[in-house]
Amino acid sequence: MYTGTMTDKKYIVGGLAALAIIMSVFAFWSLRSVGTGSLEARANAIVTTCKTQTDPSACYEKEVPALYPGVAVPQLFDIIRIIRQKDPSYQFCHVLAHKIGEKVVAEDPNRWVDAIPMNPTDGLCSNGYIHGVVGGRFRAEVLDDSTLQKFLPDFRRACEPHNGWNPSNLDKAMCYHGMGHLYDFITNADLKKALALCEETTSDDFHRVCREGVFMQIYQPLEPDDYALIAQMPVKPTADTVRQFCAAFRSNPAYEGACLRESWPLHAGMTDGTGVESFCSGQPNAEEETACYQSATAIIGRMSLGDPAKAADACGKLPSERQDLCFKTTAQAVLEENRNDASKAISLCARAPGSIARNCMETLTMQAPFIFGQNSDELQRFCAALPADMRSQCGRSSQPR
Repeated sequence: MYTGTMTDKKYIVGGLAALAIIMSVFAFWSLRSVGTGSLEARANAIVTTCKTQTDPSACYEKEVPALYPGVAVPQLFDIIRIIRQKDPSYQFCHVLAHKIGEKVVAEDPNRWVDAIPMNPTDGLCSNGYIHGVVGGRFRAEVLDDSTLQKFLPDFRRACEPHNGWNPSNLDKAMCYHGMGHLYDFITNADLKKALALCEETTSDDFHRVCREGVFMQIYQPLEPDDYALIAQMPVKPTADTVRQFCAAFRSNPAYEGACLRESWPLHAGMTDGTGVESFCSGQPNAEEETACYQSATAIIGRMSLGDPAKAADACGKLPSERQDLCFKTTAQAVLEENRNDASKAISLCARAPGSIARNCMETLTMQAPFIFGQNSDELQRFCAALPADMRSQCGRSSQPR
């Protein structure tokens, strides 16, 4: 961004043009104003409807996206916030956000890159909206090599700052993870080709999350198209064959490790901690084993939202040398789901035994720039929620993932 004195006409014209682009995008997808009282009423009606259903989560995933396009994207997420307050059992809204993103991009698939900045600034629902936009754009398309080459510039810029969107590194990570999902579809589940696209379109810092997106798409199908994609794969992983399936990527330990750790839905005891140690055994090297524990404990965090005691109990079932990592990762997962949940993340740290509690909070402060980006309102609120002696260091440095 130009930061000097804008005396040169070209900067003025350029600035106005950029503003026009931002406003046109905002107008296209968001100017459908609904009053606060109406949002509350809509949320109440949805909670009333869904509490009678056998699966309230599936009900929310149907009812909230159905409000679009009559209700703007930012206000849909306001409705989700109200629902989460009224129904504390409903905290993991990632799939719901997916469906909102898919509906938005369906309006004009060619403007998919412009739709990404509509993601809520607090990352609510673990940036599932971005995943929905990215996956929804190309879900039904397989691209030949020449067409792929034409799209590479869009793939490279989709997760980077554009049109007034200044994503934190966490936003970028979630976006590139969604790109990994996308690459399965456009390559017709040629996973090695999809992994190569991850290398070609992301920087070193984001290779891992993109790879994990490639494999997650195979292990966690949501829509009919997802199942159809898997059905035509010549070899499909199952609980009994997953290690054999992942051995096909053994030439690159990072690929094999990502393949193994994303297979967690096929294994029991993941959300309560009892199966994590056995799940993470047999990784290709020590680095991938640590990555496995990071992924597994992030799952514990996301499956324990609103219940820090459950997360703390699960961490206590891990090997003693992994419990420090568990508390750090589960607490960070709370913030990644909703950056306004600072007090919940910190209270989870506080449940850790001995020095682990302090280490957990210190890690959150070092990771704050990664999660929030610099100078954001959410960052300031998080820092203010820390113990007084830690606030001065909050957000000054960031550990690598």
